[in-house]
Amino acid sequence: MGYYIEIRYFGKAKKQIKGLINEVDNKFNLKKYHKVPHITLIQPFATNKQKLLVSDFKKICSKQKLMKFTVDGIGVFPFFVVFLKVKPNKELVEFRKKLLNKIKSYCRVNDINRPYKLHTTIALRMGLIKFFRIWFYLKQKPRIIFTNNIMRVTLLKEGKILYEYDFLSRRLLNRKQAKSSKILSKTFKKLKNN
Repeated sequence: MGYYIEIRYFGKAKKQIKGLINEVDNKFNLKKYHKVPHITLIQPFATNKQKLLVSDFKKICSKQKLMKFTVDGIGVFPFFVVFLKVKPNKELVEFRKKLLNKIKSYCRVNDINRPYKLHTTIALRMGLIKFFRIWFYLKQKPRIIFTNNIMRVTLLKEGKILYEYDFLSRRLLNRKQAKSSKILSKTFKKLKNN
C-alpha cells in the first residue's frame, strides 16, 4: 500500500501544529511517528498504474477551485490516537469524493466504503494511561481554532512526495519543485493577492 494523498500545512499553521506535536512527543516521551503535520485525504492505497494515477490526480486538481477547512479542538479515536478536529468545507468533501471515484477502478483503496473523519494526528501508538494523560493535557490548553486555505494537495509514494498540485500557480510540481522554498514563497504571494 505505497500511495496516499494528503493536505500539508504551511506557514504559521504548520509551525503551530508541529510545535504542538513536538511538545506532546517530548512531554510524554513518545516515539516520533510523523514528521509533517497533515490531513490525510485518501489513506494508503496500491496501484500498478502510476502514470494513470498521476494523470487523474492532476486532472481533478486542475478543475478544483481553492478550498478551505477549519481546525477546531481536540478529538480522539479510541484508543491511542489524539488529533485536531478538521471541519472541511463542502468543496473539500466533494473533491475527496471525486478523487476516490476516479481512482477506485484501478487502485486498491481500503477506505472506500467506510466513513472517514478528516483530522490531523497529534499523538498515536501509546499505552492507555498515557493516552488519557495526553488527552487531558491537551484539553487543558487553550482551544486551537483557525481556518486555512488549501494551497496544495500532495500525492505520496512510500512516504515521500511524488507530486504536489499547487492550486495557486495551477500546476503540478515534482518532488524537487514541491520542496523548493522559492516556489513556495511565490505561492504565498499569490495567496495574499487572491
